[in-house]
Amino acid sequence: MNVDSPSPLSVDSPELEEQAIDFFHTVELASAARSPRVDVTYGGASFTLTLPPLGEGDRGVVYTVESHSLDVPAGHGPLCLKVAKPQPVCRELLLEEMMTTDYFLAEGVVVPRIHHLDPLGRFAVKDRIEGESITSLYIRFAQLTARAQELILGDLEKYLNRLLDLFRKRPACQVSISPNNIYVLSDGGRFHDPVQLVLIDPGTTLNKSYDGLTFHAYWNKLLPDRIRKYERTGYLQWQVPREVTASERDEVGSFEIFRGMTPGEVFILLRAARTVEFDAEQTILRQGEVGENFFLVLDGVVEARRSSLARAGSWNVSVGNGSAIGEMAFLLHVPRSMTVVAKTHCKLIEIDRGLFNEMLDARLTAPYKLIHNIAIMLAERLHARDRAHQELLKAQERGGN
Repeated sequence: MNVDSPSPLSVDSPELEEQAIDFFHTVELASAARSPRVDVTYGGASFTLTLPPLGEGDRGVVYTVESHSLDVPAGHGPLCLKVAKPQPVCRELLLEEMMTTDYFLAEGVVVPRIHHLDPLGRFAVKDRIEGESITSLYIRFAQLTARAQELILGDLEKYLNRLLDLFRKRPACQVSISPNNIYVLSDGGRFHDPVQLVLIDPGTTLNKSYDGLTFHAYWNKLLPDRIRKYERTGYLQWQVPREVTASERDEVGSFEIFRGMTPGEVFILLRAARTVEFDAEQTILRQGEVGENFFLVLDGVVEARRSSLARAGSWNVSVGNGSAIGEMAFLLHVPRSMTVVAKTHCKLIEIDRGLFNEMLDARLTAPYKLIHNIAIMLAERLHARDRAHQELLKAQERGGN
């Protein structure tokens, strides 16, 4: 972890207020222009950040880092930038996160590691954790399989009790247990057993009391109350996958994958789906992962690549509106043969294997018709490639003559 050399400024210097205001103003202008990223210089460092932000709290805002000018040791994964809001207390609390981060890591609780901490508390560069917040899971809990519900409830209760024990052990390291601060990791939409939970923001919240809190009260009162607050304030709404809307359902009804199906059958299938969005260069499907879901492209362009490290355009296969991606690995439940990345900002419909299998178990006709259509699409694709190969062989024969 790197820390800059000491600065003549102090955490409560008025100049830092102005710097923070300028930073957020620059980001707001880029957001208003619907830019997918913004280039900013802050605290002597340059960053390219993805928009919109990953999340916002009372003390700071977190962004995905695409590139930076800092001297950060190699070997880390994706990074994010947490920027303190323009008050001295926010910068002070960000500096405290080094203490709490070290504490939780030492106790075996997964939190994002800090790779660079500004000595004035303006920002920190940390691990970016890919997962789904408890907020999102709570909202779509009824759509999860019974097994997934059982895993999440059981392991979240153990995790919460573990955190409460650690707060009692070291009160100075008490942090928020809000549903936006605890994430669940998954592979291709499939949860681990036991569930892997991550404390996203280890910033202290000493003014809160969790005395006597039980998991029943947490799940049935604290979470719904907090989510209602998030809905009023708009915090992290882009991170919550949402149900497919009526207009989106009407649009996809004309897609090739739904040919020959009635509107009612399409409606039934899309009950097992959700609408998700990806910014440019975000990975949608990763080569080698087993197909637990597939996507329909509603808006934007996606690009297939031979690996996650391949450059854009290195293998020129792009598809847009109406296309299905990942359907072969989904149908066969095999590792994906390529990586698919958002070439532009994309809106997709994701169909999950667990919910899809529940419809199969119920012997509904809609999922079987979808499988039939996927099989036809794959056969047509193979036939087209075979014809192209035959034409190539004929051309070679003519050239040889």
